[in-house]
Amino acid sequence: MISATQIRVGNIIKHEGNLCRVLKVQHVTPGKGNAVVQTEMRNLITGTKINVRFRSSENADKVEVFDRKMQFLYKDGKIYHFMDPDNYEQLEVEEDVLEEAIPFLKPESVLTLSLYEGKPVGLNLPPRVTLKVVQCDPPSKGKAGATKEAVLENGNRVKVPLFIKEEDEIVVDTGTNSYAEKA
Repeated sequence: MISATQIRVGNIIKHEGNLCRVLKVQHVTPGKGNAVVQTEMRNLITGTKINVRFRSSENADKVEVFDRKMQFLYKDGKIYHFMDPDNYEQLEVEEDVLEEAIPFLKPESVLTLSLYEGKPVGLNLPPRVTLKVVQCDPPSKGKAGATKEAVLENGNRVKVPLFIKEEDEIVVDTGTNSYAEKA
């Protein structure tokens, strides 16, 4: 059990008998009354999103998961294939388990896959990933802070500064899906 104030994005929590992955957490302190923790979670069995509000004095049942380093190999329809780099064991993961991580997957990248009772329940992303720009408008001059849309090697679209050009590698913040810096 953990205190509601210790709930973090990515945690797996047992809520009303169902396993749920925390997608968003917001600490709310109203002007009147007690502080609460507002969460958005995805039920790992049904795939539905739910919003749950915990009082700061409540506890949540955090499920212990086994983290395993896995290398992303390729996507086949809605199935993503991973391999353990130590023993070459392969694991298939359905698209709905990886939903928030999909825009940041890059073949041959090594990531941490969370398993509960041998079944994949989530993927822990690094805070930042480096990806190549495959399509964008040519570099141009403009107002400071102006942006344009770029398509990355994995199909993800992000807003980038005007000086970025095709074939540049950029660092993307995985928490906000936004441009962080040029690699």
